[in-house]
Amino acid sequence: MTRVTDSVNKPSTTTIKFLYSYNGKILPRHTDATLRYIGGHTRVLSVNRSISYSELIIKFYEACGFSVTVKCKLPSEDLDVLVSVSSDEELADVIEEYERVSPDAKIRVVLCPVSSVKSVSPVPSVESLVEYSADSKRVACPGRQWRRECSRFGCNVEGVNKKRLQIGGR
Repeated sequence: MTRVTDSVNKPSTTTIKFLYSYNGKILPRHTDATLRYIGGHTRVLSVNRSISYSELIIKFYEACGFSVTVKCKLPSEDLDVLVSVSSDEELADVIEEYERVSPDAKIRVVLCPVSSVKSVSPVPSVESLVEYSADSKRVACPGRQWRRECSRFGCNVEGVNKKRLQIGGR
């Protein structure tokens, strides 16, 4: 494949490709301890070279189904050095680095779920749900509806907490 370049040795193509991975882990390989991305999904995203950071984040959100932070592997480094990208300038710097070192390479990206800023305490018991409901002037629905809601939150109808309510990212 031949690539046309201008006099400054910048690629004239209008698209760039991101090789992105998500929902996996970075682990050392057993044989030589080289870091590898294991599990999850790995896909290629081809976009216009003039894409903004916010447009790229939207594309990744549409592909993954959740909000992400972008971490890029530099072309001359291993997966132990990931650069966080959070602005148009940082995205342009990463693209420029890839073009300088390896113009034909896909930009390697690891997507991490955005951790929630707020944390929610687990519900200690059914009684606290009833107390909260009464305090906030809401009336808990008795009978089968209450039992369905209670089991959805992982507690039994006698008020013993069987498991904690987990709220957060994937």
